Amino acid sequence: MILDSFRQDVRVGLRVLFKEKTFCILAVVVLALGISGVTTQFTVVNALVLRGFSFPHPEELMTVGFIDPLADDNQNNNGAGNIPATQDYEDLRAAQQSFALMSAYINGSTINVSYKNNPQRYTGGYVTEDFFKILGVSPIMGRDFTADDNKPGAEKVTLLGYDIWQRDFGGDPNIVGQNIRINGRAATIIGVMPAGFKFPVAEQLWVPFFNEFPIKPREDPSGQGGQVIGRLKRGVSVDQANAEFVGHAKRLAKDFPKTNGQLVSASVQPMINSFIGPQLRQTVYAMLGATVMVLLIACVNVMNMQFGRAALRAKELAIRGALGASRWRIMRQMLTESLLVATLGAVVGVVLAYYAVRLLVRALGSLPFPLPYWVSFNIDGTVLVFTVGITLLATIFSGLIPAWLSARANPAEAMKEGGRGNSSRLVNVITRVLVVAQIAFTAALLIGATLQVKSIRNQTTLNYGYDDAGVYSARMGLFEGDYPTSEARQQFFARAVRALRTNPAFEGAAMTDRFRMTFANFGQFEVDGQTYMTDRDRPRGNSESVSDGYFTTLGLKVLEGRDFTLDDNDAKQPVAIVNASFAKRWFGQESPIGRRVRNFNPAAPQPWRTIIGVVPDMLMQGPFNQQTDSAGFYVPLLGVPPAPQFVTIIVRPRPGQRADTLAPALGAAVSQLDSNLPTYFGGTPARLHDEALGANRIIASLFTIFGAVAVVLSAVGL
Repeated sequence: MILDSFRQDVRVGLRVLFKEKTFCILAVVVLALGISGVTTQFTVVNALVLRGFSFPHPEELMTVGFIDPLADDNQNNNGAGNIPATQDYEDLRAAQQSFALMSAYINGSTINVSYKNNPQRYTGGYVTEDFFKILGVSPIMGRDFTADDNKPGAEKVTLLGYDIWQRDFGGDPNIVGQNIRINGRAATIIGVMPAGFKFPVAEQLWVPFFNEFPIKPREDPSGQGGQVIGRLKRGVSVDQANAEFVGHAKRLAKDFPKTNGQLVSASVQPMINSFIGPQLRQTVYAMLGATVMVLLIACVNVMNMQFGRAALRAKELAIRGALGASRWRIMRQMLTESLLVATLGAVVGVVLAYYAVRLLVRALGSLPFPLPYWVSFNIDGTVLVFTVGITLLATIFSGLIPAWLSARANPAEAMKEGGRGNSSRLVNVITRVLVVAQIAFTAALLIGATLQVKSIRNQTTLNYGYDDAGVYSARMGLFEGDYPTSEARQQFFARAVRALRTNPAFEGAAMTDRFRMTFANFGQFEVDGQTYMTDRDRPRGNSESVSDGYFTTLGLKVLEGRDFTLDDNDAKQPVAIVNASFAKRWFGQESPIGRRVRNFNPAAPQPWRTIIGVVPDMLMQGPFNQQTDSAGFYVPLLGVPPAPQFVTIIVRPRPGQRADTLAPALGAAVSQLDSNLPTYFGGTPARLHDEALGANRIIASLFTIFGAVAVVLSAVGL
């Protein structure tokens, strides 16, 4: 009975909408724009926040980190904490009772591979032996890592990702047991991981952690920390595990005050949180809120259309009432027509959302740092159920009040007013309120879009202090296999700088530890003459390790004092150069030459460095942290033992030559020095800076689109 009645309402509704083509098309288009935006953004929320991992029992997967309660979220890894030393991990693994299995890892690392005299740089992971067991994933060929593989001095082995096995090793079915060189050492391929598996983020191969980075004392500055994951034992809650690890943190802080003294708490939280942090969650939910506002504007528009349409149909509805149709029957018919319009809008909206998601995936794919491989943007069942829900809400929001007012109209009055039964004072008031609401929603979206565009514009127009399009840079990493000691790395870097400076393709060359020429180091330091009562009193600022000739290569001149020379690489006579902001902040009108500064590390005290020069300011903190100024100092790259493992090479082109054409020449020059050494992350700093802002630019573009659609919809409604 009810179903038959609904079918009749649908047939009547389709006939009415077919007659009112203009209203139908306009309402469907308006709702489609609103629904497509919400569907697209919910697809993002579903992929990043709701869907999570596909591993067995993902709710048991946790991360562990130590927390400094007095530090900010940035220092505490966005609340996930840190494990500063592998010795901490070993102590925790031996003492903990909450996890069935526990593993340490480093992701996003450079791993140099040479196969058939072809050097390649891959993004890889260093993992301990239980890493894949915790995730519930096994190799499709060969075997997993064992505890023996993870021991220092053991034969080096590796697990390949499926993609590079197919692409770079030709999908060789006999690949297991073959030998390659990894980080300068002979290694054996022991297995291939399943297709699509790249955990934690976009790893292409994996190497045993402690085989590459042996456990060292906590105080050793060359020691390696990492991230820690575990799988909860059945029956153990997150709160119970957290309480246990807080106790371990307090114990280690008491036992090792120099290295762990400030890390008196701990954080155990779902593993998904370490990848999708609070800032990203806030951003995607804010964008979802923006699309909901667009949908509200669309619904307000359709509601206004429904009021006008009801006024034109007043006589028809009055006659139906006079012939015996109840108010509920008239209201139900109007709501059915609204449902048909919203359903058509949802169908068109889902189609638009499908193409919008494809465009978003293409834009995100161009970013230098990909999203985790397990984040997949697609319109699945969850998204479709959500779309059905918002379609019903859109039906109610846009059609309920017009239907209710139409049903309660007095038939006699409607006939008397010549078909304008709904043009009452109440309808006029509601219409004016809706117009104000449209304007308010649109204004809010435009303000948000303007702030986003202004923010990205400020970031893209930052002055880095030098011509960032006038030099070329690339990253390079030396590993213990070929360069087993600090002295070996120091000698190679010195030889490389000399060779690059005599290369006819370049006018100048230098090296720095700055990552992608964008982010310098940030940490605590001391200025001689200042009084510090506790370890926390030390200020935080920027520092960078650079070779001699660095400032000249960037086209900068020393403002006071002198530049670094090769003699300054002698660690027995530590020196530093400060920038103008640092000099002004800490020494005022006095000359900083001869004064002293040093990095602060309570676990490994640093020597005082005599200031020998002042240089112009450069943007050292990168484009994202404008709350921190560029005050900072520089130290000799090879005068800070141990010599760094990774450096960024900078070369300046000859007059008349473009910097972005230097990649082949630089690659060939490095290959002449070491044929197994690849360079990577190449580009002009201008391009690298632009790439770093890619995600922000996408967000700003989306907010701009939301604002533009809101303006169009509001214009239609007015």
